[in-house]
Amino acid sequence: MDDDALTGAGELPGPGSVTWERFAAAPGIFLAGTGLLLQVAHPVVGAGVLDHSEFKEQPWVRAWRTHLSTIRFVYGMGQGAHAEGRRLLALHKTIKGVDSEGRRYHALDPEAYAWVHLTLAKYMVDTAAWFGEPFTGAELERMWREFRAVGLALGIKDHHLAPSWKAAQAHFDEMVHTRLEANRSTEDVLAALTDPKKPWPLLPDPLWKVVAVPSGRLVRMTTVGTLPPVLRERLGLPWTERDQRRLERFARAVRAVHRKTPEPLRLAPLAYGVVLRARRRERANAGSPRPARAA
Repeated sequence: MDDDALTGAGELPGPGSVTWERFAAAPGIFLAGTGLLLQVAHPVVGAGVLDHSEFKEQPWVRAWRTHLSTIRFVYGMGQGAHAEGRRLLALHKTIKGVDSEGRRYHALDPEAYAWVHLTLAKYMVDTAAWFGEPFTGAELERMWREFRAVGLALGIKDHHLAPSWKAAQAHFDEMVHTRLEANRSTEDVLAALTDPKKPWPLLPDPLWKVVAVPSGRLVRMTTVGTLPPVLRERLGLPWTERDQRRLERFARAVRAVHRKTPEPLRLAPLAYGVVLRARRRERANAGSPRPARAA
């Protein structure tokens, strides 16, 4: 995976695409922890985060930067996916070392880099399945064609991206069963989700606990419950039939609310801003008079 892959990425998703409509769905906040756990359970990603990331010390800052990055390369905010791809390649070139098991790692390892991209697509699909309108088969394949284009723009080579969503899902399952592991980074992520740090130091502790304790329990439930069962067991996370029923009740409630939510609140604010501006441009272009034809 290198800078050459940034060229010839194909048509990126835009207004009306499955990716634009689905990726930043507001209920995705409940599965953000699941996606992060899937990523850091990869030994290369986990080692890189442990040694080079400020996630443990500044989880809110790290979460915001990640959100900004995804909005840039999915929705074209700023200079778009190609520019964000170049930025990410430069950022990750120096992230390397030896993990606690004596294994060398590099953040630009093709398998690991492509794995992170696949987890973002899976996050979109699982958010829809749990908290929205599940994808149809045709939508899944269209989404993956769009997401492959995003991956190529980010510097992932074609042969590291599955040719279809069916193949991508099979690869996801194989990675879960054969490559993912419990490590220090998975412990840190679970701890941060269960007992989140204050986003602002001056926020009074009693006030923060009123918010943090119930939200921590809720996010831990949605995170643990939506992990692949084999990974949940590997991480030593208990899950009962009662837990499953609670999660399913919560998911039904979120789906009902989301269906009736006004459109501006159905996507993350930054994403909706991009979508709204794109729609306005389309309407303006549709209303512009066509240039006169030469006689």
